[in-house]
Amino acid sequence: MKFYQLRPEERRKKLIEEGISLDSIDDEVLKRLDKLSENVIGQLRLPVGIVQNLVVNGHSYLVPMATEEPSVIAAANHGARLFRLNGGVVATSKRDGIYGQIVLKVGSNFDLNELEKKFPELITAANQKFASLVRHGGGLKTISAKLKENLLYLKVMVDPAEAMGANKTNSILEYLAAKLEELPMIAEKLFAILSNYPSQLTTAKVEIDPKTLGGLKVAKRIELLSKIAVEDPYRAVTNNKGIMNGVDSILLATGNDYRAIEAACGVMANQSGQYRSLSRWHLENGLLKGELTLPMAIGTVGGSIFVRKDVQQVYRLLGKVNVATLSEIITAIGLANNLTAILAISTTGIQAGHMKLQARNIVAQLNATEKEKKLVLRLMQKKRQYSLEDAQKLLERVKGEE
Repeated sequence: MKFYQLRPEERRKKLIEEGISLDSIDDEVLKRLDKLSENVIGQLRLPVGIVQNLVVNGHSYLVPMATEEPSVIAAANHGARLFRLNGGVVATSKRDGIYGQIVLKVGSNFDLNELEKKFPELITAANQKFASLVRHGGGLKTISAKLKENLLYLKVMVDPAEAMGANKTNSILEYLAAKLEELPMIAEKLFAILSNYPSQLTTAKVEIDPKTLGGLKVAKRIELLSKIAVEDPYRAVTNNKGIMNGVDSILLATGNDYRAIEAACGVMANQSGQYRSLSRWHLENGLLKGELTLPMAIGTVGGSIFVRKDVQQVYRLLGKVNVATLSEIITAIGLANNLTAILAISTTGIQAGHMKLQARNIVAQLNATEKEKKLVLRLMQKKRQYSLEDAQKLLERVKGEE
């Protein structure tokens, strides 16, 4: 029997027999996980932290973030507090749909005008075939065509309603491709699959009184750093990574496809032909104004969202949110993480706060009691000594004083 055909407990037994040490796992948890993925043998956990009182469009949200990086959640909380002091975030979502692509080889008798006349009936037929999506407020919206030599490129727009919509979109595309292949002018289908090109765009904006940041001088430095991130790709990529720290952690927590969003954000950053910052900060009329637009092809239903108990807990924390609201929350957190990172660089430097929080991970490696670890952590933060070697020396000192 092949490895993938084994039950998860049999896979674990096989690996243990080969000399691999595996952590214990509850049998019921293992069975549930086996239904979610392939060749399952265990689990990898991430802590879920909370951002308190993120204000978006006048509403306050409790925002769960799944990450092992304490500074990401601390930064998001700091940014959310600064936003709250300044009236919160104003966010909007443009949710026309996600793109699909069909590419076909055409015959010598191909007529683009004749094909385009068939698009309305194809849209009607597809929406009848996938009527459940239409009932939920979505469906196939548009088809457009472009001919390059003997290749026909069809761009399809599908509204997935409250779902991310990858599987449904691919099903619609395969259905359309099969219909098109029946036409005498079509020679062969090459592929029919969704595109992760940026769509479902969400914009978050804030206006901040420089006094809440430490004064006009600090605000001017933030504006300058933002300008550098727009012009210099070396700075831009790190700036955007800071944005994605917050974005990815919520996508993970809510059961969404962070890989698709990462790929689409990479395209957006390159829209001008040069890699640039996704965010913009500038001073206007005495206020520091920030703006961030991100592609948010996400969902609040479908996929593994309803199957996973850990994800369902996250939605209970968030409250009843639709996909547009969740997109606005995620983009607002991305902007919050971006502001606090630039603020730290503009003032104390980013490493001091980062290492202060990372000290907990270093202390966790020590062979010591919980009381000793707490004392070592306190000393590390007081002395600003953050290496494992520092922690071990401080532990020896603590043990000697006991």
